Amino acid sequence: MSRRSTSRGPFNALATATVLATVTAVGALSAGIAGAAPTVETPFGGWDSCPIDNPETSTCMDVTVTGGNMKIGKLSVSIPTGAMRIAGGVAYRENPEAEFGFDQVFIPPNDNSRGIYAKPIEIPGGALGIDLPFNNLFGLNKASATVESTSVLPTVDAFQLGVKLPVKLKIANPLLGGKCYLGSDSSPVQLNLDVTEYGVLEEVPGFPDTAVVRNTGHTGQPFAVPTASGCGPFGVLNPIVNWRAGLPSSTTSNSLTTTSDVYNIGADSLRPQPAGSPEPAAVVAERSAN
Repeated sequence: MSRRSTSRGPFNALATATVLATVTAVGALSAGIAGAAPTVETPFGGWDSCPIDNPETSTCMDVTVTGGNMKIGKLSVSIPTGAMRIAGGVAYRENPEAEFGFDQVFIPPNDNSRGIYAKPIEIPGGALGIDLPFNNLFGLNKASATVESTSVLPTVDAFQLGVKLPVKLKIANPLLGGKCYLGSDSSPVQLNLDVTEYGVLEEVPGFPDTAVVRNTGHTGQPFAVPTASGCGPFGVLNPIVNWRAGLPSSTTSNSLTTTSDVYNIGADSLRPQPAGSPEPAAVVAERSAN
């Protein structure tokens, strides 16, 4: 279904131009500093998650995590390539008191993800902290963690490429049931990721007008993790999860480092144009891909 083209106005046009100039400057800066360790390149999945039907969306952003490590209390988990991505739109709302004269507001995709897409990450040692024979006791000792969104939306900084993620962590194991969590909607685990290394600015083959800053290094600000909830019938296994993970865990016991590819495109490059106007190259490419 075709989406109506919208007029962005001088303010949003200026905001978008400033973002694109900042991304270009990041690319220039990256040439003069040591890049992050190369990671396996994850294919870009396109802009289906960007809510271009929302007239406020000025920039589409996609942060695809390509590696990293998360430590929570006694748990240390490697983050594999493609295990998590943050995607959606960014709106610029005028605010004279803000650093650039406007606030950046995350616009979530038109689905139930709220902008966070994640896959289960296996916890080494499983539920007991040690790998057991017979396929970890026929799977009973296996455990995984999945990052999930909360009622609070994430934030993606289109200028400095930082990310703020209010999340909850779902712990899965055959004995824990389907409601075992660290953090909740009302008390999320707050992951604020600052850029520690800018990667390399590149074009994305097959996606006209899309830029990507590859191998962008992020480090999480100190964060706390509460005790588990909902583990096992009536929460009877909460103490076991707390013992295994060392919960509650203070800010000094937790850490998060990631490497990501950060994609960026002006939303108008994806919007169909009025009848008689040439379609943007990005629109043609997206339709051909589908």
